[in-house]
Amino acid sequence: MLQRIIVVTLMSVLAMSSSARAMDVMIDRQPVNLILPEIATQMNESIVIHPDIEGMLSFSIQNASWFSVVSAAAQQLGVDLVWQDNIALLMPKIEEQQDKSSIVEPKIDCVPRHWTLKHARAEDVGKQITPFFPKTKLIVDKRTNSIAAKYCSDDGVFEQTLKWLDAPVRQIEIQAHIAQVSRSAQKTLGVNWQSVVEEGSKQALTGVVNLSSIGATSNLTMEASNGGSRLSLLLDALETDGYANVISKPKIVTAEGQSAKIESGTEIPYQVQHDDTTTVEFRQAGLMLEVTPIVKELGVLRLDLKIHQDSVGEMVNGVPSLETNRLNTQVEVKNGETLVLGGIFRQERFENVSKVPVFGDLPVLGALFRHRSDKTEKVELLVFITPKLLQMTIK
Repeated sequence: MLQRIIVVTLMSVLAMSSSARAMDVMIDRQPVNLILPEIATQMNESIVIHPDIEGMLSFSIQNASWFSVVSAAAQQLGVDLVWQDNIALLMPKIEEQQDKSSIVEPKIDCVPRHWTLKHARAEDVGKQITPFFPKTKLIVDKRTNSIAAKYCSDDGVFEQTLKWLDAPVRQIEIQAHIAQVSRSAQKTLGVNWQSVVEEGSKQALTGVVNLSSIGATSNLTMEASNGGSRLSLLLDALETDGYANVISKPKIVTAEGQSAKIESGTEIPYQVQHDDTTTVEFRQAGLMLEVTPIVKELGVLRLDLKIHQDSVGEMVNGVPSLETNRLNTQVEVKNGETLVLGGIFRQERFENVSKVPVFGDLPVLGALFRHRSDKTEKVELLVFITPKLLQMTIK
């Protein structure tokens, strides 16, 4: 580096050209490809160093000219010094270049080969592997899901890359319970969702998502616990007693990194007047749940969640409005745990039938032993999500 060059004098030398300089130079174990360009800059000279030339320089020259500096460097490194239009060129010895040129690499025959993929699509793998081997021309056969190429190497790198891209993708089962549960029933019966779905250890997910900014009436909390059978039993019991409405229990399998979408809802018809004709159009209202799972270490799954909840609002100029809630979030749960999402409220009508056993089922007279009641209550939309990593057997 420049601070290792000790410059004692800097003066013009009458015997040299006006651009030449003489200086005292002392170098102590400095890389040639760094120190010589530094000195050339100080002395307003030019130098080109061959890429094969490496080594450390150590010398001290008093009142040195540029010629003496590069000559000493060339002699110490054992390389040739060539001048071309006042530019110093440091080149390897001619005999060394001849020795390198005489080395003949073994000739490898290029032969056509093909590989049949087991898990990935050949079209996708062909696009992914091309940047790694730009000189290899590939032919993709969609019919047999195979890749053919004129292969010109025996190092096995191409096969290893192909095997890596053809690795099987892990499969995740997404099971969901979507239900509307009466808030009064939860309070009266003392329903605790943490304990309901708990069958062993329980892990609470930190964080509360506030939906008030997008029209919700409460906070949306997230908790994760083990257990699915007790959850189904309780939801069925609440539905039987008229305290809940289980909208759906979808189950879907998706690949890691791929989105699984679950939708449940209705289309609302309304009339639209166009000149002298009247047409019926529809607006979609319901629940849309989109889950994208990513498998992490130690059996932990990261879920990218998108939840849309639309419900019918007031009529505006004959067109029904939609009350919309949106949630985009990312959580982590253990394999097999159940994630509980809640906090979206609405008014819902429930029908409850109570009867005297046996007598209430009698035809005609059974109506005397039955009591039917309708009530409108505040209900909470609850979404239970259980991701499970499927075990794959590769043959």
